[in-house]
Amino acid sequence: MAIFIALFFQVLFVFFAMAINMGLVVHDKINLQNSVDIAAYYGAMKQGEVLNQIAHINYQMRQNYKLFVWRYRVLGTLGNRNHPLSYLHYLPGAGPYNLQGEVQSWNGTNSPDPTDVVPSVCISHSFFQETVDLDPEAASVCQDNNVSIPPIPPVSAATGFVPGSGNLAPTFQFLATQLARFCKEAGLLNWRFAARILAHFRADGYVRKRMIRKLAGNLMGPDPMDLRNQPIQEGVRKTFERNLTETNRSGIQDFQYFNSLGSGGCAQVDDWLVEIKINPTILFHDWNSNENTGQCNTATLKPNRPGNASLPYAFSDTLFNNVRNNTQQLQDHWEGEPNDDEWHSSVGFEKNPWCAIYTGVQATTAVRKPFDPSGGGVRLVARGFAKPFGGRIGPWYGKSWPQGSPNSMAASRNEMVDPLLPSRNVGGAASAADPFEDVANHSRFPGDTLGMGSRRALSAMVQNFMTVMAHNNNQDTPAIAFANYSSLNGVDLLRQTGDSLARVGSTNTTPNKPAKHRIFELAATSPDVFDALYYSVEPRYHLNYFSASTTDGGAQFNDQEVIFDFGSAKDGHNDSILGPTNPQFSVLQSVQAAANSNRTYMADYEPIVRDWENLLTSWHQRGIVDFSMDPNKFGRCSFAIDNGQSQNTNKPEYPTTGNCIQGGRTGYSVKVISRDFLLSSDHAVGGGATGTSGPIQNPPTF
Repeated sequence: MAIFIALFFQVLFVFFAMAINMGLVVHDKINLQNSVDIAAYYGAMKQGEVLNQIAHINYQMRQNYKLFVWRYRVLGTLGNRNHPLSYLHYLPGAGPYNLQGEVQSWNGTNSPDPTDVVPSVCISHSFFQETVDLDPEAASVCQDNNVSIPPIPPVSAATGFVPGSGNLAPTFQFLATQLARFCKEAGLLNWRFAARILAHFRADGYVRKRMIRKLAGNLMGPDPMDLRNQPIQEGVRKTFERNLTETNRSGIQDFQYFNSLGSGGCAQVDDWLVEIKINPTILFHDWNSNENTGQCNTATLKPNRPGNASLPYAFSDTLFNNVRNNTQQLQDHWEGEPNDDEWHSSVGFEKNPWCAIYTGVQATTAVRKPFDPSGGGVRLVARGFAKPFGGRIGPWYGKSWPQGSPNSMAASRNEMVDPLLPSRNVGGAASAADPFEDVANHSRFPGDTLGMGSRRALSAMVQNFMTVMAHNNNQDTPAIAFANYSSLNGVDLLRQTGDSLARVGSTNTTPNKPAKHRIFELAATSPDVFDALYYSVEPRYHLNYFSASTTDGGAQFNDQEVIFDFGSAKDGHNDSILGPTNPQFSVLQSVQAAANSNRTYMADYEPIVRDWENLLTSWHQRGIVDFSMDPNKFGRCSFAIDNGQSQNTNKPEYPTTGNCIQGGRTGYSVKVISRDFLLSSDHAVGGGATGTSGPIQNPPTF
């Protein structure tokens, strides 16, 4: 009996020991799996932070284009008597300043209606100081639509190289000597404004492209860098090791980190982040005047297309040799798209959906337990994957992206996300079938068919514009000066000022000409409904990406490489309306300026965002295990870092994405994903009927 009991207890002990060992192994296995999951989550979080900054700068690219279009279609056409912001449109007894209807302002042909506002730059009127300085009577050559619009030539090959950081030739004094015929001078005045805003649109884009490409490049390869310029892999490994049990930590045999960017078909930045290069057309008024007969012929509208025929008539006149010689770089910009990709006209980048962005971690440990009869221990292997999701770098150009295509596709304007954009410059593509479709424009909301060609859009600032500009007749002091753009003189100066908006300028007759229209330019870059839907916009960009508590003051960039949100400035420019500027100026403040009906847009103009909280449109789950959208948080914030009512902040030392501590979100979140998901051949990410399904281009290697 004693022998039986001894054997029985021995068997029980063996089962007990096995249970203990199994429990310890399972514990270590769970710990190992949790550790690789947390480490992968950390890596994806760091990827998401960089993607959030890329997304906001990409939105700034959209803002830059919107500013260019506003300067062209609104400011450049103020002299037209039909323009709702022109005093000529509001004659005595015309009544209050009201928004006009959502109807087209131009019929889009070369036979404009007498009531059209033809989108052609003509600043030869009494709004502009230089015009009045040349002709005190402020010639009325821009007022009527008695113009000739010749056929616009198609887009052809790029022009010669445009120096990347060169000085855009100063052109502010070249008309100091008044000539006999005002209309000849007028053509040059118009051209220099049109060429200047086009060249600066590219210059601002040049700097922001370099910022985006630097950030995107830092995410590439086996050892990517985070916003603090620190190796992500190092943080991933530390996170993994600090979550291990002592047994797992001492038994590590192998650790592998996988960065999806830089592998498979996504080995280059251009594979997953594709630039949307466009071919915008703008027009200006020009006259082939006859000084002998004293006649100023019908205006010809000239486009920025290849060929000397698109330059002012006066460029062929020997009296303007100095003009021709001192404006070579502006001429280069005007005559065609530069062959340097970084200078090409652009609305930003689109992300290839077939290049998945994620982090993978695999680890192997050997654990030996106290009752292990083999003595060799147990080998444990765990894999973990996590990815950023829910944010938006920006919309595609086309609505579908077939697998294997280098970019999104749009066979017609109906297949474009923003059907009002100019034609795209991609391999094998050509200009729009109708050249007038390339005239610079953009949508204000999804489904918009008019954009800035809408009379409502042109009149959206009328009440405040009339008040601030105080220009009620051609005897009033000119409200604007071309000299307000003297700071837009190339990349080097832009890097110093960090400012792309109009500033105080100096003319021959007015040493300190205020830029009253700066606040309207700021409002023109403010978010609209289209932006809120398609972009991840950061309301407090500088606080989140250039403060010591987030990125050690912007470790990815030095002062010469970075510019900030529109409305900010590095050199403390003092604006007559907004006051001193600084890098902390943000989208939140620009929304305030645009939303305040006493400052810029009229109260009943619908497309603009009037509350910064409405930018919080990224994914946000209802609960821990409930992933449905919470309507009480979407576009709302119950506790913000900055409530937007003042410059006082609640917790400025603790910035958070979207400026919101409790409520909605903007930008990327992170989630753990399975290996089977990444290896699936059924990813329906191409959009539309032609997008189809298929595998991603960069599956994991373990």
